[in-house]
Amino acid sequence: MDGDARVERHVGWRGDSALVAEARRPLRRRVARLLQVDGLPATVGLPSERRIAAGVDPRIFHTYPLLFHTVFPDVSLAQLRALSVSGSHLFDYVLTLDEVLDRPASCSGGSLLLGSVLQREALHGLYALLPPASPFWGHFDRYFEHFCQAVLREEARHRGLVQPYSRGELELVYSGKSAIAKACLAALAVLGGDERPLPRLEASHDSYYVAFQLADDLADWQIDYARGHYSYPLTVAFVRAGWQGWVESGDRPSVPEVAELLARQDVVEEVRALALGYLDRAEGAVDRITDGSWHAAIRTTRERIGGPALCLGPPARQSEAAAAPVDAPAAPVGWRGDPRTLATPIAPSWRPWLDARRVPRAPGQALLAVQFRALDEAGPARTTGEAVCQVGLAIAASRRAFPQQDLAKHLGVSAAELDWFDQHGPWLDGLLALGLDEPAEPWHPGHPGTSGTSGRSGTVPGWVPPAVGRYLGHRLVARCAPEHPPGAAPTLDALLRDHRAHSMT
Repeated sequence: MDGDARVERHVGWRGDSALVAEARRPLRRRVARLLQVDGLPATVGLPSERRIAAGVDPRIFHTYPLLFHTVFPDVSLAQLRALSVSGSHLFDYVLTLDEVLDRPASCSGGSLLLGSVLQREALHGLYALLPPASPFWGHFDRYFEHFCQAVLREEARHRGLVQPYSRGELELVYSGKSAIAKACLAALAVLGGDERPLPRLEASHDSYYVAFQLADDLADWQIDYARGHYSYPLTVAFVRAGWQGWVESGDRPSVPEVAELLARQDVVEEVRALALGYLDRAEGAVDRITDGSWHAAIRTTRERIGGPALCLGPPARQSEAAAAPVDAPAAPVGWRGDPRTLATPIAPSWRPWLDARRVPRAPGQALLAVQFRALDEAGPARTTGEAVCQVGLAIAASRRAFPQQDLAKHLGVSAAELDWFDQHGPWLDGLLALGLDEPAEPWHPGHPGTSGTSGRSGTVPGWVPPAVGRYLGHRLVARCAPEHPPGAAPTLDALLRDHRAHSMT
């Protein structure tokens, strides 16, 4: 009987998740239409869905209120599903804010507009369930204030600076990042007509997310370090070793040096023990509340934190055979090119947005010679993703050989084109996502059907510089370079894996 009940509960969760996903579809379509210019995607999907596709998160966010339903059994199924939809939009809103705050250099108007749309949609749904006079909104304001203080404190004290965390600050910041998720607790309590369990659930929720965030920091420390975001595990190691000045200098320790320090100081076990202690607190706060899915979530996270998978190494690499697209071309393409193409790869799906009138500027002969030599050694590429990475590695080689030359000259672009590329990261991510696994082809002037999108007033000339493939390759390599010791070039697989990690987290 117990086994049957567990199976039915699992099937029910999947069914509710599918219903919520279906309810989200109109917003996804509206966002896809809204955040684009002439069909060029400004986003490759809502943040949560990108994380799910990358395996960063399970689909649990669609049905988050079900974790606490056993505590508030009088809340109807219709109310639960409506709350799940609004909560999922709220979750995406917070993830969008995270992206803007974590990567301000790549922040665009599209990111800010997406956040506005998601916030409006979430609040619209919540107001339909809980009118303005409801006591829910007092709780919501309190959670939002906690979230704001956590974000601002972390930004001010731990981004770019190595400052020790007090225990109080650790709890405020790490629980505050997920404070808005407590809105579902208050909503269930108000809708169910019983706010008595709310303080204990809030305390459990806060302790749980301190533990959860500590585990995430161990798993993502390389990304945090690359962004100058000094999490608790990194800060403990740097302060204990007296590395504050070195880390804050213009010549920071390399990633292998930081990994060695973390291992030498046994930071993993220390932070693991701290996280398990917070899970004990999370469990103790609800020990008198009916056992249910929230208790199961705590136990599952305990297994994850206590298991051997939590370590300092990089994420498990997908094998090349598993990562290869099913329809990869049989005949790979070389990228040495001729003087007109300048080793400029494009994907077929990019053509409508490329400006055929713009000819990539030829780097000097010395720069080209280094780039072509690197491309000859690299061999052929099967996909646009591989071609872009190979060109990026060739550009990195010429930059090492001629560091005095401006980046624009290595890329073969004008200063204005380089500025445009730097300012439109989301569009570039959208282009790369469209063509990542497509067969690559070299760009050349006057290619039939290269340019032009169908707009409201007919065909709109493309405007994206064709050298976008060269810039994307440079960006992938430059972002991955800090994780590799000098002289050790990353593999194509590592570059593409790193791109997926950065675009999903």
